[in-house]
Amino acid sequence: MNQLLEVNDLKVSFRTYGGEIQAVRGVSFHVEEGETLAIVGESGCGKSVTAQAIMGMIPRPSGKVKNGEILFGNRDISKLSPGKLQQVRGSEIGMIFQDPMTSLNPTMKVGSQIREGIIKHQKLPKNEAKKKAVEMLKLVGIPDAEKRYSQYPHEFSGGMRQRVVIAIALACDPKLIIADEPTTALDVTIQAQILDLLKDIQKKRNASIILITHDLGVVAEVADRVAVMYAGIIVESGTAEEIFENPKHPYTWGLLKSVPKLDALVKERLIPINGTPPDLFAPPAGCPFAARCPFAMEVCVSHMPEAEQFSVTHQAKCWLNDKRAAKGKENIKEREEQLV
Repeated sequence: MNQLLEVNDLKVSFRTYGGEIQAVRGVSFHVEEGETLAIVGESGCGKSVTAQAIMGMIPRPSGKVKNGEILFGNRDISKLSPGKLQQVRGSEIGMIFQDPMTSLNPTMKVGSQIREGIIKHQKLPKNEAKKKAVEMLKLVGIPDAEKRYSQYPHEFSGGMRQRVVIAIALACDPKLIIADEPTTALDVTIQAQILDLLKDIQKKRNASIILITHDLGVVAEVADRVAVMYAGIIVESGTAEEIFENPKHPYTWGLLKSVPKLDALVKERLIPINGTPPDLFAPPAGCPFAARCPFAMEVCVSHMPEAEQFSVTHQAKCWLNDKRAAKGKENIKEREEQLV
């Protein structure tokens, strides 16, 4: 595969009356052509801010990309002017937002909202843009697309509105789709339909997807690789199989233990992760998960661990994996046995 997107040492902060919030603190990852990368973690860990930074949508003047590069193709799009970035946004990178009610303009017909981007980026005349908008409604599975083209968002169900949002994101044939919690507001049946739709469209168009979610069930369904994010940093990353079968970070263990297993012969009590994420006004000097980790050592509190590499694709930032942590090895073995 060829690499489509590369994010290096991304740092994003927000100025508030209470001080500076360090929302994203040195995040690095890449996305290859035709693959799905899931970024998973609790609310407030920096997932959506990372996506906004890629799209050039960090609210100003309070928000600022303080460091890093975002390489899309052979360009650092974080350095583009607003006008140049607007050309990339929509035409080459599309975004699916989590709440279709706030993503769609309630005063505009859905067809006009799809057509708007097509006219802007592809310079098609209105009649040709309308034809393509109707085709997009058909592509995302909306029946009677010609009639639906002239209806308003309130005339659609929640699942159908999300399909319209997907149609807008795909209208200009982007190479990369960023899906920010695309199934959060939907019931389980509709969630499955939306995920199937995304997989089908990806297969047809060979598009890459960044899926932002807190739902590991969704991750297991669609992701090729997974980046586990906590307190503004990526604490573990690997293929979906590596993350689910051989997790190496206590936060990942906690996420997996809090997910119900439908194939379990005996009902198991779900185990929550005790405590709360750290204050990002003053992030801890060491591992940000140390205060909530049952296996934390003194070094965890005072020093941030380096990433330990377990395979070409799998790495984690945890002192338990350090060769000098004899106790850590016992803990890792114990936790791996518990997860089987």
